[in-house]
Amino acid sequence: MNHSPLPTLSINQSIMNHIRNLARTQPFQKARILQQRRPFGAASSSSQPQSQSQQARLWEGHNTEPEGWETTVYATYLASTVLITLALGFAPDTSINTWAGNEARVRMEMKAAGGMEQEEFGVHYNVPEKVYDFDMKSVDNPFNEEDDDEDEEDEDEEEDEVEDDDDE
Repeated sequence: MNHSPLPTLSINQSIMNHIRNLARTQPFQKARILQQRRPFGAASSSSQPQSQSQQARLWEGHNTEPEGWETTVYATYLASTVLITLALGFAPDTSINTWAGNEARVRMEMKAAGGMEQEEFGVHYNVPEKVYDFDMKSVDNPFNEEDDDEDEEDEDEEEDEVEDDDDE
């Protein structure tokens, strides 16, 4: 005998037919009758009055031609959108993670430079008074950097060459 998948399909179909017949039995039909559908509480959709605003033409009675103020308003909207986008885009990062990272970096730099022996709890080190030396000796050197004399040496050499040329 040759067995094919058709008998299993017929068994599945008979099971599905049996389930459909069970669903069509009397208890299920009574439940459907008890539940009536009414559109917004009305007995039928034909008895519901239709408002006049639903039949009116859009902008009826109003001038649809530009009045002159629209260009100014649209330009103001555009400028405001651009300004707000730029302001929010370039706003500083004020998250706690950024603050903690900057604070830790400044503390490590201060320890490496010898500007701090012991960390104090509750003291902020990433403030301008601690990061920058406002008691500097020279106003031209706000970060107390080493002097870069290469430029001055080059100028001195050029002046010496000019003087030597004048002497000849």
